[in-house]
Amino acid sequence: MKCIVCGKESEFKICGECLIEREKIVDIDKFILEICSKCNSIKIGREWLKIELEKALEKAILDNLRHSHDFEVRGIRIQDRFAILRGILNGDLVEISVPIRYSIHRISCPRCSRESGGYYESIIQIRAVKRPLRKEEIERAKEIVEKAIRESEGEKDFISKFEFNKNGIDVYFGSRKLGEKVSRRIADELGGRIFESKKLHKKIDGRDSYRFTFLVRLPEYEEMDIVVKKDTLYVVKNARTGKGIDLLSGKYANVLNTEVAVKKSSFGWGIITNLDETSAEVMTEKGEILIVERPFGAEIGKEVYVFEYKNKKYAFPTDL
Repeated sequence: MKCIVCGKESEFKICGECLIEREKIVDIDKFILEICSKCNSIKIGREWLKIELEKALEKAILDNLRHSHDFEVRGIRIQDRFAILRGILNGDLVEISVPIRYSIHRISCPRCSRESGGYYESIIQIRAVKRPLRKEEIERAKEIVEKAIRESEGEKDFISKFEFNKNGIDVYFGSRKLGEKVSRRIADELGGRIFESKKLHKKIDGRDSYRFTFLVRLPEYEEMDIVVKKDTLYVVKNARTGKGIDLLSGKYANVLNTEVAVKKSSFGWGIITNLDETSAEVMTEKGEILIVERPFGAEIGKEVYVFEYKNKKYAFPTDL
């Protein structure tokens, strides 16, 4: 069979290339693009997405496209205010240029509206037991929060407020789920425990709406502090995981939730000058000679930390 217009071989009476010159194959309804004036996310259907304008236009064009059932759309590209549609029509691969009629409305997306209004569903309170937060703990907590926000795209996944106070840090989150997730990450990385509570906020459509508080309490001890567990003294080796080593036997143990016996900041310093099976002789930085129980890893000439606990002197190698 040949095309009745151009005479080329075709399975149809009129080939696709000739048909597009004689009939209106494609039309695009006028549409509106809603773009957030603050974050530039674009509304596609019911969702607000962070995508490029051209990608948003392509989606909107396909949603508002009307075409002959004989035309099979294979691709689309945008050129100025025209959509170039590529596809199969009556057996031919054709391109059809169609004007795009649209307008842009700048509004505030639900996420930005809530954020600017101070909306929050959860609070993370980061505290340390009997001590202020260390600078590195504060910086790491901020990094965890910022990373979680970058990874999240939900309408409520934002920070309403970030507060420093004398007790620690308070972070207000738009969603409960994000607050819970971030609190777990902080506890896992910094070695804390989480205490959760909730408070009735208001009723929405007859249902109770709560605000949640996730208290992340970091331990009092820091690495190299001395803690006591069942009358045994341990050197904290990993504050995050709560691992300590018995300074006399060298055995490792879990020291989570133990009390700090001596802070590292109060240690003295010395050198082991003599040893026997049960004791060590230590010369301190002040020139004093001490006799202490032999610590694990003791060797003559080795540097040691020296401290006092319950009126008794102890020492352990600085590289324990």
